[in-house]
Amino acid sequence: MNMTSGAMLLAGMALVLALMALGLFWYLRRDRVEASAEPDAEPPVASAPSAEPEPTPSAPATPEPEEVAQRFRVAKGAEVRQCLFVVLDWPGLDTNRRLRRRLEEAEAVYDAKRKVYNIHPPRTGYRMVIANSTPPGALPPLHEDGEHPVVDGISILVHFRNKRRVAHSPDALIDFTRSVAALGGRILDAERHEVSDEAFEQLRRAAP
Repeated sequence: MNMTSGAMLLAGMALVLALMALGLFWYLRRDRVEASAEPDAEPPVASAPSAEPEPTPSAPATPEPEEVAQRFRVAKGAEVRQCLFVVLDWPGLDTNRRLRRRLEEAEAVYDAKRKVYNIHPPRTGYRMVIANSTPPGALPPLHEDGEHPVVDGISILVHFRNKRRVAHSPDALIDFTRSVAALGGRILDAERHEVSDEAFEQLRRAAP
């Protein structure tokens, strides 16, 4: 091989290498341009925080039987009783007559010595003492004919079976008290606070 042919061969190889380098350059440039032309990927959308469940309001605590009983208690020395009052709004001769009928319906028996009425509701195991709401608690003998002093209200006392338990079967006590209040009056507890229907329901539930 002469020098001319060798020079031409070297020149041809150089040209081929140059063309390969140029092609590689354009290939890389094209990839870079395409990559820059692509839209940026959207950032991930943060999911909305899940709403925390609202705390369920706790049911009002049911009063303990001892708490319910305490509201209706009166104590005199070692003696403990359950007590309710009915204060009449418009006392008069008419309410006297209607109170007499309530006592007769309940089969009340008059104690002339103590001047109170006693009621023994069947199947309850307790006695209700009906006295005047005004001290000293004496009631006139309303079952007898004639005019009697006007009764402003009554107190209903029930002896506890023991000091720690309310009376069994409070329905008779509640029903009689409500029947007298229906004459036109308000029911009060031992502290002279008005008694609601809910308080009576609690007294029913507290009964052993």
